[in-house]
This record gives sequence, C-alpha cells and structure tokens, in this order.
Amino acid sequence: MSTLRALALAVMGALALTVTVTACSAPAAPAPDAPQFTPATTSTLAGHWIVSDTYNSPDQPFLQFEHDGTWTGSDGCNNATGTWSMDTAGTLTTTSGPQTRIYCDGAQLPLFLIDAVSARYDGANLTLIGHDGKELVTLHHPTSTETPVPQGTQVVIGLWTSVEIGRQRLLQLSMKDDGTVVGNDGCNDFTSTWRFAEDGSVSFSKLAITDRTCQGVVTWLSGASSAVLDGTTMVIRSQYGAQLGTLTYHGPVPAN
Repeated sequence: MSTLRALALAVMGALALTVTVTACSAPAAPAPDAPQFTPATTSTLAGHWIVSDTYNSPDQPFLQFEHDGTWTGSDGCNNATGTWSMDTAGTLTTTSGPQTRIYCDGAQLPLFLIDAVSARYDGANLTLIGHDGKELVTLHHPTSTETPVPQGTQVVIGLWTSVEIGRQRLLQLSMKDDGTVVGNDGCNDFTSTWRFAEDGSVSFSKLAITDRTCQGVVTWLSGASSAVLDGTTMVIRSQYGAQLGTLTYHGPVPAN
C-alpha cells in the first residue's frame, strides 16, 4: 500500500507541475496596434496641402497637386512648379523647374517633395518619405479657418501705381471687377486677366503687351505673374516667386 500511495503522490505532483508550467507559459496580452498607414494614391494626393506650423513669411507654405500630373508649391517666399506621378505602391516620382533662393522663414516644402520617394496617407494627413525611409514632412488639407479668404474684390479693384526712382516714370495697374487688367510698365501698355488664387494671393494670366523699346527703363511690371496684398501695398512677383517690386493703391479706376 505504501508503494501505491507513493505512486499516487508522484502522479499528483506531476499534474501540479504541469498546471504550473502551463500557467507560466500563457501568452502575453497582445500589444496595441501600431498606427496604420496606407500608400497615398493619385486621388488622395491631389489637392491643396499645408503644414500645421505658421511662419512669418509672405505666403503660407503649401503644395498643390493637380489631377493632370502637375504641382505647384511655396516655402513661404519662393514658388516652384513641376510634375508628379505615383504608382499603386505609393512610389512618388517628381520633376521641378527653376526656383528662386530667397531666404525665408518658412517650410521647405518644394525641396521636401523633390527628395521624397513615396507618400503615406492615414485618412487625414499626408506624410512624405525620403530615400532613407525617414519622414520628411507631414501635411494636411487646410480648414476654412486656415485658408485666407479675400474680403470681397474691393481689396484689389482699383488703380495701383508706382514711380520709377530717379526717372519719375509712372507705372500703373488698373484692376477691374470684371477680372480684367490694363496697365503700363513705364514703357509698354499691357492687358491681362486676374483671379484670386486658393491661398488668397492674386494670380495674373499671361500678359499681352506692346513692343515699344524704351532705353534705360527697367520694365519689371511686365513680368508680373502673381501679387500679394498687404493693405494698400501690392507686392508683384515673377512666375518663379521672386519679388519684382511694389505698387501702392491710388484709388478707384478712373472712368474712361
């Protein structure tokens, strides 16, 4: 009987050990899921994107992707344009045209875009990824409170003028409420059209201009591509974002 009792105790001990080992080897609780990112697509990439930070710069840094495969952007002072394409895996291919190098308190969004090889989208934010796999910048669509809203066309309609220093030559730009523009750059007359860009600046179409030769005249106004309004001052910029000069509001457009 002692032998049977010893055997029974041995079996019970083995069962207890098995239960103990099983309890100790139970799987750990699963870790929380990591944030899930999906590759951006041509449809999610298209649109207007900005950074969360604000800067003391003439423009809000932005990237604008068009459905036709072109993009425009700004670091806050320098504008850039180019082309883009994206495959189904989120691989991003871009080209860029010339860009000015004005020092700016802004975000180098055009340069980030050129350095990016892919993009991720989490349903709200767009993240550009560099060659080394590191995140370059995170962008989001602007809300209504982040997008400058022109306070009616009266902020731009009227006569804007400047006097060429040392020559007393009048430069003028007449902005009309029908979206047309007429002006004189100190030598040649020109016509164009204007509209508000999405960032609140003024965008000009290509100027139609006369072909007079005026010796010694710096005709910077004829290079106008866009303008930023600052109260009664209009800052004229070239197609590459370089500041060409300024005009001052002079009053309503004179009647013909």
